Amino acid sequence: MRSTNRFLSAVDHAGRINSTLYRYIALALLLLLPGFAVFTQDAANDVPDGEPEAEALPADAPADELDPDELERRHGRGDWGVTLDALRSVRAADHQDSDARTSALSAALWLRRVSPIGELSTIDTAVQGSYNWSSGQTYLNLDLLRLRGFYPELLGDSSVVEATAGRFRFQDPSTLVLNSTLDGVSARIAYPRVRLRLGAAYSGLLLNPASNIRMTGADLREQDDDDEDFGPRRAIGLAEVSFPELFARQTVVLGAIGQFDLRDADDGEQTVSSGYAVAGIRGPLFGNLYHDIYGAGTMGTVETEGDGGEDYDYVGYMGSARLRWFFPNFFASRLSLRGVYASSGERDEDDDTFDDRFLPITRTRFGTAIALPLENLLMGELQYSIRPFIGSDSERARRFQVVLTGRTFFTTSDEPVVLDPTTEVESTVQNQTVIYPGLDDDPGNYIGSEAVLQLNARPLSDLGLGFTAGMFFPGTGSAGAFTSEREPEFLGRVELSTRF
Repeated sequence: MRSTNRFLSAVDHAGRINSTLYRYIALALLLLLPGFAVFTQDAANDVPDGEPEAEALPADAPADELDPDELERRHGRGDWGVTLDALRSVRAADHQDSDARTSALSAALWLRRVSPIGELSTIDTAVQGSYNWSSGQTYLNLDLLRLRGFYPELLGDSSVVEATAGRFRFQDPSTLVLNSTLDGVSARIAYPRVRLRLGAAYSGLLLNPASNIRMTGADLREQDDDDEDFGPRRAIGLAEVSFPELFARQTVVLGAIGQFDLRDADDGEQTVSSGYAVAGIRGPLFGNLYHDIYGAGTMGTVETEGDGGEDYDYVGYMGSARLRWFFPNFFASRLSLRGVYASSGERDEDDDTFDDRFLPITRTRFGTAIALPLENLLMGELQYSIRPFIGSDSERARRFQVVLTGRTFFTTSDEPVVLDPTTEVESTVQNQTVIYPGLDDDPGNYIGSEAVLQLNARPLSDLGLGFTAGMFFPGTGSAGAFTSEREPEFLGRVELSTRF
């Protein structure tokens, strides 16, 4: 989460005193109230904005003649803050023996400093730690520890070089293959017409409850295992090249990712190593209509430890397309249409293998009342958001937002739908696959549809409130993926967040 309390030169003296007082109060609450949890992966990404630069003074000018911006440029600037969050949700369905209720409280402390190096270069240091509690699970976590250097004109007048090391977020161009906080290094070289990025990372130092790297059945079974301190161990490398506004204001991006499973597998456990090629294009079409299209192909190897297990190779494909239409003069509303596809072939019953299977590194989930990973999935989504009181004189009313979302889901093969433990109360494991009640032995391709209502409000600048209600209607019958035992599922969630 991002702090809105920034020490700017335009803030008057009284405002600074009040802001500092609020932060020390928040810090005291953080120390006195255990049991808070945070799930933010990155924080404080905005460098405090300054006033327009004044005319530069000589380098040896006395300090009392320098304006605040010049002092910040020469001596650096820093900020720190506290985020507090609370969440309460309930899932209910008649086919489940009991409702699934989740409570989470969160607290995090972040610090950031930007220090100058010479006339143009800077070093950006950021750290965030959190104390976490969620439905009885408690842990301390280091969410962010990043050292980033910016070096303009290092490789020419129009170049910018950026080097980053530590714990920070890694993403592929589509964010559908890889989107996770990892420990590693990254380098970017940017010119006006081309940009290059290289990175290498390791996932094995992330705490188990904070890791979303889940590719195999063993990874999923360990997700809620209190005996496992750290998440799955994988080495990840990525490369990306993009061409900003290559033609007709369209940006073209190409990427390659490789991941290597470093698990010491027990007998019967599988390991997966894979590579991915990603291509995409994004930009405006006309007016306020924008699009982005991404495609990815993967090749992977599955190895089973012990005698009797099958080792095999597979290929897979993924596609994503989205249209976004902005209506700034009509209640600041937005309309979005999106489609996502992930391939899957038939499982060979004799040796339990797949020839065609798209398996991402990060376990991205689609849906609200139900969560579906990007495996054996075709999803269509229509979303509309509006701020009905945008013309009000009240700032609180102007911030109120309504979001309506409809989604429909299909499988891309005759294999059973891949569900997720986060939305299922009961499950069993068969042949490295998690099986849930209500799945049809001879399934159709229609998984179901859901409708979601979200209400977002910000009564104060540092206080946010959110309410979400969603209903999933499963597909049954000859075309459905479920039997008639599967009933509609409801999700209700209330969220509160504050920051200082």
